[in-house]
Amino acid sequence: MRVLYLYAGSRKAFYEKWERGEVPDTQLLGLNYMERFGIDAKFIEWRLPEFLRRISFNLVHLPYIFAIKKYDIVFICAGLPLVFIAKKILHWKNPRFVIYNTYLANALRRHPRGVLHWFNKKAIEGLDVIVCTARTQMPPLIEAGIASEKIKFVPIGIDARKFVGARGTDRVFQSDYILSVGRDLGRDYKTLFDAVRDLPVKVIVATKTEAIAGLIVPPNVEVRFNVPYEEMPALYHNALFVVTPLKSTNNSIGSETSGQYGYLEPMAACKAVIATDKPVVRDYIENEKTGLLVQPENPAALRAAIERLLRDKQFGNQLGNTAQVYVLVHFTSERWARSLSEIFKSLM
Repeated sequence: MRVLYLYAGSRKAFYEKWERGEVPDTQLLGLNYMERFGIDAKFIEWRLPEFLRRISFNLVHLPYIFAIKKYDIVFICAGLPLVFIAKKILHWKNPRFVIYNTYLANALRRHPRGVLHWFNKKAIEGLDVIVCTARTQMPPLIEAGIASEKIKFVPIGIDARKFVGARGTDRVFQSDYILSVGRDLGRDYKTLFDAVRDLPVKVIVATKTEAIAGLIVPPNVEVRFNVPYEEMPALYHNALFVVTPLKSTNNSIGSETSGQYGYLEPMAACKAVIATDKPVVRDYIENEKTGLLVQPENPAALRAAIERLLRDKQFGNQLGNTAQVYVLVHFTSERWARSLSEIFKSLM
């Protein structure tokens, strides 16, 4: 079986770093495990698609339209136009298309009628399997008329071993800053900034310029732009704890699953995590057991949770230890890859 990975973002340089052992394998989405499961998986990356990415991430896969014919399955993270052309215009039975879904319900919601709605609906119907990493992604697709048997819930996985450190110590609270990580526009840094303003503690936010555009950064917050992924494990390990603030479910900006890496990676690093209470998050964090969940867009509630962890170090250490075990059992790259390989094999 031949599987082609078409990533939404560039992976060539990242893959080379992973081969050298410099970065966690999380962003390979299981490709590096496929040989172990009897699958010949490859990814391709040409120069022209990288140019198209600057226009729209959905256009990036179009130049591969004829290259995909020699594969049994194409695993995509975006690229509905490619699916539409292959399935609805050229009427190809093969290759089969499997998508890692981070945005399909939002795409339908943003365009509830008209040509774009019709196009999105037809392209989604052309997918053979839709992999959702949150259960709440599934009902909107079914309500839109997408066949339920195509929709699978598979918990996302991370390269947990790259984030695991020595356990059973108080190192969670040995450093002097709170950390928040994430470049996705689904992050709610406004609420975070309002919550930590005037707190006697340093906060580091690792993000991109667009994610904090128009916001006033408090004096105790240090923003670091475009932090290399290879530096993230150390950044987590040296933090007091981690906050993952997310916009409410009703806000369709950004990824539907925004924040998953942002709380799973520090959990693997044995860090206590505070995250916004959203249905998508509850698939991964149990409140008061593997993390703290706070009401969306509520700076007072977020500040209270932060002050609680600053005050109760033993509780924070307990949260971190429990969370680390939970991630190592349920949310690893290998576990994700195994589930994905089973989906690929079911299509043959």
